[in-house]
Amino acid sequence: MKRMIIVLIITAFLASTAAYAQSSDQSSSQGSVSGGEAYNPDYNVLPIVLALIMLYLISYLLYDSKIIRKVRYKQMWSIVLVGSMLISGITGIILVLITDYGLRFNLNFNLLFWHVETGIIMAVVLFFHIHIHWKKFKRILQANN
Repeated sequence: MKRMIIVLIITAFLASTAAYAQSSDQSSSQGSVSGGEAYNPDYNVLPIVLALIMLYLISYLLYDSKIIRKVRYKQMWSIVLVGSMLISGITGIILVLITDYGLRFNLNFNLLFWHVETGIIMAVVLFFHIHIHWKKFKRILQANN
């Protein structure tokens, strides 16, 4: 029963993702960071959240079906969490150096965009992490009461 519900949820996410992709406008604003100009790109919040939820449900289905072991399942999402934290943290530190100390780097991509995108990934995967380790979180919360 649990597997059928997960498959139905995955199907619903695929359908909504396809509808979002068809209705989204492909023209995005182009800008630059040079000269202190404000650059506000369109962040991909909904596609990232939907893709991560779909991947999480698929990995949970594989774990629940005993295709992958619990250790691999936990490791996979821990690696995604740590990787997104590292990228977001490093780009955040570089952004602080650029803004506070006026340092300039020859970079051909927008650091703020990637800082926000990996921050979105980190925030979503945090909820997966809490779901995976719920028993530990529950014990910690009950011990404080």
